[in-house]
Amino acid sequence: MAGAGSSFAIGRVFAGWGWLLNRDVSRLLPFLSIWVAVQFGLFAIDHFMGLNRGLGLLSTTFLVDPFFLGVLYLMALQDDNQGVGALTSVVLSRYLGLLGVYILTSIGIGIGLVLLVLPGLALAVLWAVALPVFLAERKSPTDAIRGSFDYVRPHFWPVLGVLVVFGVTIMTFAFAVTYLGLTSEDGAPNLALLMDALVEVTFAALGAYLNAAIYRELAFSGRHDVGVFD
Repeated sequence: MAGAGSSFAIGRVFAGWGWLLNRDVSRLLPFLSIWVAVQFGLFAIDHFMGLNRGLGLLSTTFLVDPFFLGVLYLMALQDDNQGVGALTSVVLSRYLGLLGVYILTSIGIGIGLVLLVLPGLALAVLWAVALPVFLAERKSPTDAIRGSFDYVRPHFWPVLGVLVVFGVTIMTFAFAVTYLGLTSEDGAPNLALLMDALVEVTFAALGAYLNAAIYRELAFSGRHDVGVFD
């Protein structure tokens, strides 16, 4: 299915993003509450173990992030209103593959950022839909990464534009939260650390749904089974 989309409409992506979030809000809130609690616990463990809290592969969160992201992606990609329990079962059955995609893309993007920065940013864009491809098309981790590259490459600049708008918005909000002193400086378990978990989970969920909307646009462009994309 790679390269199925012949056009990429930025406005339709953002409209679809909002539509999906509104459709799933009643399922999202309880699920995200659980993720916040788990994230807070793992942040506390990182603190006591002297790890870099929440920094990808250098944190205990990397073991559970693919699971929670996988459920979110399935929630956003499916249209038959399956319960969270059913989606969780699917994700657990494919957890190792999800973890593989997560680790491979994190390492690749990390190396690119360390070397020249721009290659890392380019890979982050090109691999933005690797997890949706893995779940929706049941590919292997390497094929999912390759499939994401094939989908995004012809529409690199508009996809970059969508992600930049999202990224700038997130960074602005994160800066405001930090400026107001609402975040944890030492990582010790307290209300500030809980706020960190809440903010990071919220950003991750919004990002996952945006990537799902991008995937729908790239993979089906103009013939989605979700009304807002038609």
